[in-house]
Amino acid sequence: MAKPERLSDVTVRDATLEYLEILERRVIRSQLSAATLTSYRRDLTEFTTLLGPDTDLDSIEADDLEIALTRLAKAPDRRYRVGLKIAEDGSTPPGRGPYSLARWFAAVRGLFRWAADKGYVQVDPTLKVTPPRTPSRVAGARVGLRLDEALVLRGAPSARSSGQLRADQRLSLRDEAILRLLVESGPRVSELCGANRSDIRLHEETRTPVLHVRGKGRKDRDLPLSKPTAELIERYLAEERPSPPVPRSAHDPVERRRIDDAAGALFVSIRGWRLAPRDVQRMVQRYTKEFLGRRATPHSLRHTALTILARAGVDIATVAQIAGHASLSTTSVYMDDSMSAAAEAIEESPLAQP
Repeated sequence: MAKPERLSDVTVRDATLEYLEILERRVIRSQLSAATLTSYRRDLTEFTTLLGPDTDLDSIEADDLEIALTRLAKAPDRRYRVGLKIAEDGSTPPGRGPYSLARWFAAVRGLFRWAADKGYVQVDPTLKVTPPRTPSRVAGARVGLRLDEALVLRGAPSARSSGQLRADQRLSLRDEAILRLLVESGPRVSELCGANRSDIRLHEETRTPVLHVRGKGRKDRDLPLSKPTAELIERYLAEERPSPPVPRSAHDPVERRRIDDAAGALFVSIRGWRLAPRDVQRMVQRYTKEFLGRRATPHSLRHTALTILARAGVDIATVAQIAGHASLSTTSVYMDDSMSAAAEAIEESPLAQP
């Protein structure tokens, strides 16, 4: 193993900025997702604030990280600027959740491992810190909606009375199109929000409607659309989609780029901006709570779609293609290991007939 470079003084701010440049290069080489980089950048910015930007990185000890974790655990959750964080049991616990703390520590641990290799620190202090524990998922925690629940949710937007809704909740065609996409073909919420109007087309071979999405690791794929879903999206674009925002300044290039991006987006907010994953999460929670009396997330609807496809007899390779998985072992995680499915398989076997 190569020896680290000679120890040199470096501040927390300088080390963090240099490490983030390394992570950015990993994104360019498809070794790290852009979403992970965004999360790590937030976590390391918070680390810099908690430990002090001008603090000597090599002076940080395990106790300092323990104190930072304690302070972080009591801090408000940044993801929930609107409303409250809701736990699986329906409670609203204060501070950060265990998964948020675990990711923060993982980002900091990566920084110190890199710094140790560079010779910026003599000893990696994270080695003496017990990582935050995350609760293990109970059996069935990955299970999405039942088929009957998915059918109810799919038609929920059209079942609401428009007179009782706020202006920002009256995009019923948009909401129904999003819910149909999530429960029919299970795109990732980032893929859904990143889709553009130009990404919908007829496939060159099948002449059936598809939505071109950009998946993890810059792996693009065509997502098949059912005829009702494709027609619903066309109606939304023609009848309901809000116009792009009007620029407040004619000389602001950042605003102009954002408006141009919104103009091409497939799904937008009532003000015409491209929808963000958090917008879709809130929308899904609103409909599932109202119509199903339970909480669900876009990821659980993705799991619903993939599970229903598998139960319908679609082979795992095709399910993996729809899901955008590079490995079949990844797709198998989404398959419910329920005894009922096994029992149905035996019951339908030709060898089980009298």
